[in-house]
Amino acid sequence: MRIVLRIAGFVAMFTAGCRLPSGQPAPAGERDHSYRALGNYCWDEIARMKKSPFHITKTIRLNGASVTAPVQDSAGLEALFRPLMDADISRPSLADAYFIDTIPNHFTGDTTFIHRTRGKQTWPAQLIVEIDSTRRIKNVQASSHTKNPVYEYRQEIAYTRDRELRISSFQKIIFMKAENMETAAFFRPLTQEQP
Repeated sequence: MRIVLRIAGFVAMFTAGCRLPSGQPAPAGERDHSYRALGNYCWDEIARMKKSPFHITKTIRLNGASVTAPVQDSAGLEALFRPLMDADISRPSLADAYFIDTIPNHFTGDTTFIHRTRGKQTWPAQLIVEIDSTRRIKNVQASSHTKNPVYEYRQEIAYTRDRELRISSFQKIIFMKAENMETAAFFRPLTQEQP
């Protein structure tokens, strides 16, 4: 009797492993691209940080001089996340503006999406978004640049969920001194033991 049960179990496992997926994959135009809607994501993060106990410290360096201060209100959080919101590429006008590379990590279930401009003047020029297996954003990197005979501007944004947001900007206007500005914000969840 045990042999019959083992054979039946083996046949069940074998046939279950050989079945084709029941659903068809979504066509490319209908796939979930919600991770690209960074504006919505940032508003959700701001709301979550207002509800949850977070200690947020911001350091701004402008041409070598630095100032550090806590971020304590919604306006400060919105100002911090504004450059990341501006890197939102989910707008219909940008539907064909980027090459997209998808790199899955089969060990962790994370997926990295790399969006590179097709040569048009787009903002950002490159966007890299890493999401986890639950489709939650883990890391974002955005880079943008503009250059013409009168003006040059570069910006790099790096965001790691619940850890930090870094924004580095360089601006040069003809006949004026170049300016470098760096903003680093650190997010620290508060525990019950902390005052």
